[in-house]
Amino acid sequence: MKKLCDFFLDFRHLALFVAGVSIAALGTALIMQYGFNILPCHLCYEQRKPYWATIALGIVAFFVSKKSPRAAFGLLLLAGLAFLANMGLSFFHIGVENKWWKGLEGCGGEGADIPHDLTPKELMEWFKNRPIVRCDVPGFVLFGISLTGYNFLLSTFLAFFTFFHATKGYKHVKAAPQA
Repeated sequence: MKKLCDFFLDFRHLALFVAGVSIAALGTALIMQYGFNILPCHLCYEQRKPYWATIALGIVAFFVSKKSPRAAFGLLLLAGLAFLANMGLSFFHIGVENKWWKGLEGCGGEGADIPHDLTPKELMEWFKNRPIVRCDVPGFVLFGISLTGYNFLLSTFLAFFTFFHATKGYKHVKAAPQA
């Protein structure tokens, strides 16, 4: 276990982990959507945005870590904050799914983009056939946990993992002899 923790003291390793897990999370969401036709709701789309950010932050942190460990540390802290934001979004979505509170305006299909160049007949057909994905109905549940619940667990783990290892790695960099 200590060897694994020491592995992530190197900001390059931690940055690749952050980017890689984020790519895997987005890839899983896209496979669920396009491979298994589990359509995302408005809040599901919002929960993808922090992963896009952490991919970019992880890649940039990887490339700057050798020249500027301090900049890599800052980027990894931002990635941790993005995971925390996703944790909050997921928690909010869990509350909507469990009817603890109401969802956002776009949570019932109300905020869907309407095509502009359709005839009235085509527009009526579009309204009849468009999928309305409600935020308060989980699209998929496994072992009693919705995909939103799994996202909450993953985001929580990633936030604390990133903060812990970035902080520990920064202490290690500061303690290293200067060249």
